[in-house]
Amino acid sequence: MKAARFSPGALREGPAAASVAFVLGSDVDGGTVWDVLSATRALCPAIVTGDRHVLGSPVPVPAVDLRLLGVVLERGGEVVATAAAAAHGHPAAAVAALGSLRAGEIVVTAPLASIGDARAGDVLVASVGRLGSVEAVVG
Repeated sequence: MKAARFSPGALREGPAAASVAFVLGSDVDGGTVWDVLSATRALCPAIVTGDRHVLGSPVPVPAVDLRLLGVVLERGGEVVATAAAAAHGHPAAAVAALGSLRAGEIVVTAPLASIGDARAGDVLVASVGRLGSVEAVVG
């Protein structure tokens, strides 16, 4: 699994994905899954298109193995993709691989459930078990 830094903004047409965002409460200098989890203030469900993302409400890191989180992506009320975070490795490992990160940064993992053809006007909903959901319109 990979992670990247994204800029917030309107979702764009093209490939879209449901992901998990880590909101860092303290600095991380590489390290392990446990270092990342210790530094994480909150997690959010996220929808990503291109270099844009929309985040759901932040929630404290749940006391469960994040690899067990289920992910569902809907378009127009229809389920179009599902996944389990474990299929891509531990989400926090992807964040740790980025190297030095600073408190306050938001890091979005690589796509967990994705589609290749979001179009203007599509209403996307990403639901991530224990983290909640986020909804956005492609524009």
